[in-house]
Amino acid sequence: MTGPLRVELRRGTAPAAALTMFGVGVWVLAAHPEDWGGRWSGLASYLRVSTLVFCALMVAAGAWQAGRDRRRRMGEVLASTPRPAWQPLVAAWLAVSLAGTAGLLLAFACAAVLVGRVATYVGADWWWTIVVGVLALWAATALGVLTGRTVTLRVAAPIAGLLTYVGLAIPGYLEGSGWGWLSPLHDNLLAGLRLPEGLHLLQAAWFVALTGTLLALAARMRTAALVCGVLAVAVAVPLGTGPGRHRLPVEPGAAEPVCTTTGPEVCVARMNAFLLDEVALIAQPVLLRLTGIPGAPARAADEFTQPADAVPGRVVDPADEPRWLRDGTLWLSLDGQPTAFGTGLAKPEWLRSQFSQLVYPHCDYRQGDPDQRIYRALGVADDWLFGAEAPPEGAAPLPDDIQAGSLARLRALPMDRQRAWFGAYLAAAGHCDQPRLIALGEELS
Repeated sequence: MTGPLRVELRRGTAPAAALTMFGVGVWVLAAHPEDWGGRWSGLASYLRVSTLVFCALMVAAGAWQAGRDRRRRMGEVLASTPRPAWQPLVAAWLAVSLAGTAGLLLAFACAAVLVGRVATYVGADWWWTIVVGVLALWAATALGVLTGRTVTLRVAAPIAGLLTYVGLAIPGYLEGSGWGWLSPLHDNLLAGLRLPEGLHLLQAAWFVALTGTLLALAARMRTAALVCGVLAVAVAVPLGTGPGRHRLPVEPGAAEPVCTTTGPEVCVARMNAFLLDEVALIAQPVLLRLTGIPGAPARAADEFTQPADAVPGRVVDPADEPRWLRDGTLWLSLDGQPTAFGTGLAKPEWLRSQFSQLVYPHCDYRQGDPDQRIYRALGVADDWLFGAEAPPEGAAPLPDDIQAGSLARLRALPMDRQRAWFGAYLAAAGHCDQPRLIALGEELS
C-alpha cells in the first residue's frame, strides 16, 4: 500500500490539506497568543481548543478526497483492479491525515520554539494532550471519508465541515459531565490541571475505535464496523460515566509558588514564573502604598497557588471576607496575560483592575442599588491607591472636576492622615457602610 500512499501524498488532496492546516494553524496561534505563551500545557491545551476549527477542516478534506473518484467517474476502473476495495480508501485517508496533521504540527512547532525560550515549568503529560488531539483529527478525516463516499453532492465537503464545526460546539455544554470527554475539544482553562493517564488512554482508545468504525463503514466492511463499534462503545461508557472536567485536581508542580525576594511579597505559580517580574512591577508599588493600613493586603499571589477551597469570586454577605482577599493576600488572576514572546503582559490594565477590587464596596446588589453618593469616595480611593498625581503646581484646575478636587485635598493632608482616611474607607467599603462612605466623601468637599 506504500505505492498508492506515496501517489496520494504527492497528487491528491494531501498537499492542499497540509498547506491549509499550516496556514490556519499560524493564524489561530497569532489570534490569541495570551492563551498559550510561555506554558507547555497552555500550548497543548490551545491545540485542543482549536480542534473546533481543525476537525472541521479535516472532515472537509477527507470528504473532498473520498469524492474525487466519483467526480472523475473512475468507479468502474477501480472496481476492475485486483486490489481489495479498502486499500485505496485507507491510502487516501492516511495521506490526508498525515499531511494535514504534519502541516498543523509544523505551525505549533514554531510556537513551541517561542514557548521553550521562557517556559518555567514543563509538566509530565502535556504531550498526551497533543497525541489525543492528533488522533481526533484522524478520526475527523475518517468521518469526512465516510461522508464523501456516501453523499453524492459536490458540495458535501464544505457542508460536512460546517456541520462538524457547529456540532463540536455542543459538548461545550457538557463540561460538568464525563460525556464531554468524547469530544476532542479541550478547555484551555485546564492548563495546569492534572489529567490522569488513564483518561488520556481512554480518550486515545475512543478516537482509534471511532476511526476504525468510520473507515469500515466507508469500505462497507460490516463485520469490521461492528467490532470497532463495540470497542468504541466499550470505551465511551467509562469515559462518559467518569468525572467531568470540573473535578480535576491541580498539578502540584505547576501550582508551586515562586515569590519575589525583595520588597512586598508577590508570588506566582511555577508555570507562570516567567511573568513574575512583570507582575511585581505593577503589584509592589501598590502593596508598598498599602503597608500598615488595617484591612489592606500585605502580599499578592497568583490565584492558581491558593488552597483548593479558596475559589475566586465575590461573596454577597458583607460580613464575610471576599474570597479574592484572604488572610492578607490579594489573589490575582493571570489568565490571558502571557505574550507570544514571553515578555511583558498582554493586558496590564486587567491586572491593575484587580487591585481596584479593594476599593469597591462589598454590597449585596440583590437588595437594590446603593446610594450613588458612595461612588465619589470610591473614585478618590481608587485614584489614591494607584498614585494618581495631582495637577502640576501652577496648572489651571479642571472645571467642575469634583473628584479631582477631592483627590487634591486628600493629597494635601499629611501622609499619616491620608493613610488613615484610606484605612477608614476600606473598613466602610468592606461592610458596605453607606452612611460612612458618604461621610468620607464629604470630608474632602
